[in-house]
Amino acid sequence: ILLVFLIGVPLTAFSQTKDKIRIGTAIGLSGWYAPGAKMTQTTNYDLWVEEVNAKGGIFVKEYGKRLPVELITYDDKSDVGTTVKLVEKLILEDKVDLILAPWGTAANVAVGSIANKYEYPLIGISCSSEKLREVINTLPYFVVILNQPRDQGRDLVELLKEFKIQKVGMIYVADLHGIEFAGYTAPQLGIAGIDVSILKSYPLGVKDLSPILKQIKAAKVDALVGFSYPLDTHLITEQAKVLQLNPKAVYLSVGVAHPPYKYKFGAETVEGVMGPGAWSKKTPYPGVKEYVERYMKKYNTEPDWWGGIITYAALQIMEQAVEKVGLDRKKIRDVITTETFPTMIGPVKFVGGFNVQFPGNIGQWQKGNFEVIMPKDKRTAPPIFPKPPWPK
Repeated sequence: ILLVFLIGVPLTAFSQTKDKIRIGTAIGLSGWYAPGAKMTQTTNYDLWVEEVNAKGGIFVKEYGKRLPVELITYDDKSDVGTTVKLVEKLILEDKVDLILAPWGTAANVAVGSIANKYEYPLIGISCSSEKLREVINTLPYFVVILNQPRDQGRDLVELLKEFKIQKVGMIYVADLHGIEFAGYTAPQLGIAGIDVSILKSYPLGVKDLSPILKQIKAAKVDALVGFSYPLDTHLITEQAKVLQLNPKAVYLSVGVAHPPYKYKFGAETVEGVMGPGAWSKKTPYPGVKEYVERYMKKYNTEPDWWGGIITYAALQIMEQAVEKVGLDRKKIRDVITTETFPTMIGPVKFVGGFNVQFPGNIGQWQKGNFEVIMPKDKRTAPPIFPKPPWPK
């Protein structure tokens, strides 16, 4: 009799029991990646969850109501193997409805494979890889929203040509991020007739870069280019300042656009330093001004001018997709990979797995503000050149 009763009950009666959307992420809360992960992603994850839940959650058609979001966050300790294990735990044990990206290129690529294996849509955020283009067509559940080496590298080459740079000293972290960016940019500089006089890698977790920086100073280069992570970026700046390594242009990678970089060294010291990204308070898309105000009110600091707004745009896309098709992960994947989404970085569309819309590719600190200087048609201020010498 019980079996007959259950069969006779409409399925919607059971579906109405769902009371929240469970979302999971494994990300560096400790270890080498932690500063970047906090500045770019986890603060924005928490801000978004707070704001979504303040309006009652995300409206899900199949349940006919808004469902609040519960975010489960595990510390992957900046270890990719741990990231993979924890994401599988989120999927298989915690049975989350959706997953959010980890931090770092290698971790994103690894989780992209896991997401595809279990058919979970994933928007990669802090992920830059040209090699990924060779395999992303085999990962239909994985797309990437961040600017890629060819986007940022192309504009960096054009900018150095505009500055009439002749000699470059280039260093890079021996991680997927550094290897990919240096591997793309160094040859392109050569093609442009710019001599890469020094090209050196350094290990993740490096404590002293002064020997390499002394070589670069002795080579009398016009520009210092470093493809670095936040702690490396701080180290390079600190030691270049001590050594009074003062080329006409300085471009460092992840961490330059993080407000703690300016707070630590001071606006005068970082004046003219360039970095990837980028966006500014002047980025002309709806919601930007309000986002900056909300972020500063919650965290008492400026947002990340590199990937902060890109993280929030990825969350906007996920939210819009759920409101359109519900929690069916295949349908969410189909919407994300085919439609255009209004976001704070503009109308995002994924082509071949990669976003083609960015508010900027290169930014520069100018009088305490991070300004977009490339591409030219998106400049929020003209570039400063030459860079002022480091204060003694």
